[in-house]
Amino acid sequence: MKNLFDAFISYGRADSKAFATKLHQRLTELGLKVWFDQNDIPLAVDFQDQIDDGIQKTDNFLFIIAPHSINSSYCHKEIELALKHNKRIIPLLHVEEISRETWQQRNPDHTEADWQAYQAQGRHSSFPNMHPEISKINWVYFREGIDDFPQSLAGLLETFKRHQDYVHQHTSFLNQALEWERHQQQRRYLLIGEERIEAQAWLKRKFKDEQPPCQPTDLHCEFICESIKNANNLMSEVFLSYAEKDKVLMEKIRHLLMRESLTVWTNNTDIETGEAFEESIKRGIEETDNLIYLISSDALQSVYCQLEIDYAFSLNKRIIPLLVRETPLEEIPWELRSLQFINFTDNQTQADYSDDTDKLIKVLRQDAAYYQEHKILLSKALKWERQHHNPSILLRGYNLRYAQAWLKVAKKRTQHLPIPLQEEFITQSLLQPPGVSLDVFVSYSRADSDFARQLNDALQIQGKRTWFDQESIASGTDFQQEIYRGIESSDNFLFVISPSSISSPYCSGEVEYAQKLNKRIITILHRPVQIKELHPGLASVQWIDFNQYEGDFYANFKELIRTLDTDLDHLRSHTRLLLRAIEWEQQEHDNSFLLRERDLEASERWLQQGVNKDPRPTELQSQYISASQKLRQKVQALEESYQQAEEDLKRAVIYHQPKLLNVFVISMVVTILVGIIRFLGILQPLELEAYDQLMRRRPSEKPDDRFLIVEVTEDDIQAQANRQGKSLSDSSLNRLLEKLEQYQPRLIGLDLYRDFEVEKNQPNLAARLRQNDRLFALCKRDELNEQGKVIGRGVPPPPEVSLKRIGFSDVVKDEDGVVRRQLLVQAKDDGSECTSPYAFSLLLAKRYLEIELGENFQYQEPNKFTDDNFLIGNTAFKGLEMLQDNLLLKGGYQFMYANGGYQVLLNYRSYQEDDARDIFKRVSLEEILNNPNQAELVKNRIVLIGVTAPSANDYWSIPYGTGDLEMSGVVLQAQMVSHILSAVLDGRQLLWTWSQTGELFWIWSWALLGGLIAWKFQRRLDLGLVTVIAIAGVPIICFVFLTQTAGWVPLIPSVLALVVTRGSLFYFAFRSKNQPPVVI
Repeated sequence: MKNLFDAFISYGRADSKAFATKLHQRLTELGLKVWFDQNDIPLAVDFQDQIDDGIQKTDNFLFIIAPHSINSSYCHKEIELALKHNKRIIPLLHVEEISRETWQQRNPDHTEADWQAYQAQGRHSSFPNMHPEISKINWVYFREGIDDFPQSLAGLLETFKRHQDYVHQHTSFLNQALEWERHQQQRRYLLIGEERIEAQAWLKRKFKDEQPPCQPTDLHCEFICESIKNANNLMSEVFLSYAEKDKVLMEKIRHLLMRESLTVWTNNTDIETGEAFEESIKRGIEETDNLIYLISSDALQSVYCQLEIDYAFSLNKRIIPLLVRETPLEEIPWELRSLQFINFTDNQTQADYSDDTDKLIKVLRQDAAYYQEHKILLSKALKWERQHHNPSILLRGYNLRYAQAWLKVAKKRTQHLPIPLQEEFITQSLLQPPGVSLDVFVSYSRADSDFARQLNDALQIQGKRTWFDQESIASGTDFQQEIYRGIESSDNFLFVISPSSISSPYCSGEVEYAQKLNKRIITILHRPVQIKELHPGLASVQWIDFNQYEGDFYANFKELIRTLDTDLDHLRSHTRLLLRAIEWEQQEHDNSFLLRERDLEASERWLQQGVNKDPRPTELQSQYISASQKLRQKVQALEESYQQAEEDLKRAVIYHQPKLLNVFVISMVVTILVGIIRFLGILQPLELEAYDQLMRRRPSEKPDDRFLIVEVTEDDIQAQANRQGKSLSDSSLNRLLEKLEQYQPRLIGLDLYRDFEVEKNQPNLAARLRQNDRLFALCKRDELNEQGKVIGRGVPPPPEVSLKRIGFSDVVKDEDGVVRRQLLVQAKDDGSECTSPYAFSLLLAKRYLEIELGENFQYQEPNKFTDDNFLIGNTAFKGLEMLQDNLLLKGGYQFMYANGGYQVLLNYRSYQEDDARDIFKRVSLEEILNNPNQAELVKNRIVLIGVTAPSANDYWSIPYGTGDLEMSGVVLQAQMVSHILSAVLDGRQLLWTWSQTGELFWIWSWALLGGLIAWKFQRRLDLGLVTVIAIAGVPIICFVFLTQTAGWVPLIPSVLALVVTRGSLFYFAFRSKNQPPVVI
């Protein structure tokens, strides 16, 4: 949980402000997060609420003992709140008492009589009025002039470390419990999954031979136990039956049980609003392990208590009587007299009470597993009976086998035997035909348990066989494996959509497994969500909105039933074949599990028809049916294979095997030849095209949310008045900057050429351009040819913007016009109208990192523009190797003119054609100017402003496409800034290449592989097949390098070396035998 503190400092300002400030400073320097009122109370808020919140969110409550704090009503409140929340309290003795001189300095107008009265009240000393709880705890001594501060601080830190994890969990669970309490104890705020299991273990932890650092509060216990109850279908371990006059003792026992991590049902806490009282009580008894009866005269006369006891006896529940008030024995019914009482009336001391509670806990722990299973089977059997013996509720699989074993043991008991209904329920379950599939698997978040239970009940009433985790997983089983079996066995996968479920990793895992098995996925919208947040497997499915018809459950439920009843035969065959295929796979493809005769024929028809149906057959099902077909044709296939083998043997020509030495020599010669061809640049166009093809096939990356692009579209240009030939008029730019500044962007990048002064009627715009140190603009350097002559004039920067915020916009294109490189720095050119040596993208990234990293930001430019590392943050950007005459010699580049400067390979944030616009957030000029509130869209983002209108002719060819797929200049700048930020902040990989030596070794390895293939395989068919596989393997391995390590390794030269080496050896083998080569 976020925003928690290691310590809270409580002190009196008059005596200890300087000490508290020093202590806070030292603890903060040591990396601790400390709540201190001088820093953590914002202006214009209720300071007491802030203090209370700070105490709730802290692990350790530090109380600085001094006369002023001891006698302060505010400090007293803080101590009481810390005690209420059972915080670990650490007293620090600072001042034992103040002198008369100190008192007089603080009260210059007071007299000797006032001092005497002050002393009489004990306010001059820390001891007379000390809070009793503070006096009980060992202190850490920090007395000035007496105790050594560093030594005392070390002792304090040692105390912090003692049981640190336990104390931190205390704070985390407390704040979650308070959140649950603030929201009227709604179940969606309870703990779920691993966090609930962790909380349960924390609550059960006992400290032997030492005192616990802090104790769970009653709220902790109730919150964790309610979370456990929610996870177990609202079933409990204890039902408390009592008279109203015994409520105080009942609450005491309830909290005692919850402290032992036992779930408790009472009529005060577990009856839902609007639910029938008597039915709720009966349900509570049915769904509990034990009934504890608080015996008193009032309880014996209570109609409800008698109803509860009678019903518990009828269900063979374990009843544990507690005698809580003196009651004549003759008033107690005979069936209760036969039970062993625990007598709470003779408790004279706390030790007596503890002995009785220990007895109670011991009884509850005894045979707990038996009574839990008794409860679960009883609940299911009653549900089955009330739904007129609905077969969908009967037990199946593991649960049935477990229940059968339990019944066998239970019948041998002398007490609390199974009732006849439980036996009948298990018997009827055994009579079911084996292999019956389930209709629906219900996937949901525990936060939506109430709705999921209602949905499950309604489906079972309709005769649907459901898999519902709260009913279908027996205790002690592998939870994940049971879920997978449930999905495998179900015809439909029903997913309850809510904010909790779409963010749950457990639900996401279930969706992915259902997708893997090609299950029909049906979605129900329970609570509204953002479509973009849906799992991809759910986004393509049309949901059934249960919020329609004013949230009428059954009106919407009809649509669900109609959907479930569609194409039943196809679904049941899909599940049946899937289960059999999974079993076949688990048995290591044992032929005895394959289909035969009519079953195989029906499955073949299903497979043929299923291609056009939803869900489609899985690859495993296809393999299973295919294997069954192969088994049927086994004899014929063997005969055909023998015949084919004989024919192949006749046609096969066994050639002379080349010597292994020749393989090495020829592979080296071929490598040198390929290296020379490559060095001459002949392969360069093919290598760059292969690089582009690999880049386009990379999977899409998630959008970079640090950016917002304000694009000036064709409509925006036409809509502006008084443009005077500009793509963005001064008035529009002023309005845009004014609006953006309101929303506090992190940076603003102006990807527009402004080589003119601001109009005189726009003084505000001129001021903004001059004064906004987070606004960056660009210029363009002169374009030079290979001889260094100017062939195109640059564009000067905006006159109003400081040169420190000006970067060049120049990009470097390869000979085919594609931008694959990023230019970071150029030598300063005083003769150009654009003198900035830094790229626009580099300046934006550098400024963003300075703000983000603060003092931790490192920046070191290279000594030269050839191959030195460029250090940005903690990331080294390796420049492309460049010869003295600005010729590139790196990767697929062989003597290409590089325009100079420090360049790196640009690792575009990858995307597919369909989601090209989604890689950065975009908004048009018209949208941002006219929509009233865009704060969430703009705040803390880098806002880039540029023209995307085709008429501006600011589009660039990139590896992901040319022509209509070109990228606009402003998006290209965003890609470049993102390239730097993602590498520094997110650890995203930078593109790299090997040295020339490394690449030659790589090419030789493929040449050697081609030679080894020719050496190993002499049969024509084998040789051709293995060669094809090897050639296909080159781009696959190169693609793996690119996607997994961001490495650009030679592809075309490797294929060429492999083919030439293999062909050469093949040719020489023929020559040695004086036979003509055979073309394959």
